[in-house]
Amino acid sequence: MVKRSRGTHMRRLPPDPARNSVAVGETTYQWELRHGAGTWPDGTPRGLSVSIWSERHQTRELILDFPARRFAAANPPQEELEEALQEAIPVAIDAGWVPESRGRRFRLELEEVED
Repeated sequence: MVKRSRGTHMRRLPPDPARNSVAVGETTYQWELRHGAGTWPDGTPRGLSVSIWSERHQTRELILDFPARRFAAANPPQEELEEALQEAIPVAIDAGWVPESRGRRFRLELEEVED
């Protein structure tokens, strides 16, 4: 019987930092989609969630939770997502996220914007 390591076929490659990066001011941040829009087990809508770092897995992680109505698709167009990230990152910094620091994740639930 051949013994195989478990779970190796399920590993994902990390996202390409050149493709998954967004510039805000003079700083470039790396991002990764945590999960797309969907529903919670109880049936309530769940919005898109994105992880952001100044340097991937080396600095403090920002988790942005977008409202369910912000993105209709589970995987929105990259341009639309990057525009939303450029708007949300300064809000997170104002709320207390220090991108260059290390430590516990900083989670920010974004509010629904009324037109």
